[in-house]
Amino acid sequence: MKTYDAVLLLGLKLTPDGHPTEELLGRIRMAAQLMHKQRAPLVIPCGGQTENTPVSEAAVMARELEQLGIDPHRILLEDASLYTVENIRNARALLKKRGLVRPRVLLVTSDYHAFRAALMARSMGFRVKSMPSKTPSGVQKNKRRKMEIFYLINYITGWETGKRKRPKWYDKAVKKLQK
Repeated sequence: MKTYDAVLLLGLKLTPDGHPTEELLGRIRMAAQLMHKQRAPLVIPCGGQTENTPVSEAAVMARELEQLGIDPHRILLEDASLYTVENIRNARALLKKRGLVRPRVLLVTSDYHAFRAALMARSMGFRVKSMPSKTPSGVQKNKRRKMEIFYLINYITGWETGKRKRPKWYDKAVKKLQK
């Protein structure tokens, strides 16, 4: 069985009281399974404290991982990011500090998000194997899948970096989907 340098666990907005959603719990369980199978020596939960939540996504994921039997010494927090590109950039910096320049990672996120997240990680020098977590069915899943198309366009066109201005149609469409 192939081993990797790390499991990169991407966060997701918490409930207002600071608990993980069912979707985030699915990601956490996937990461814990990989760690129990000894697929990597460490797991990096990624995600900062978002507006209207009392704690960072990374701290909540770390707590859940520990409750699933993962040794806290094998958990490396990335708790400063708010967006996927920041998750990956900050995780890369943490791994570089450990001497890993082109790290091999198992990237854990939701199924609809896996393609864009892996694309970003590869563009930043990671060697990536996606390990998508199945998203629970329902209205949120459909909404997130639609939003992901816009986020992918945003990333590919370079609008996300702010180097190019987003057209008005994009912002209007995203606002409409977010309602």
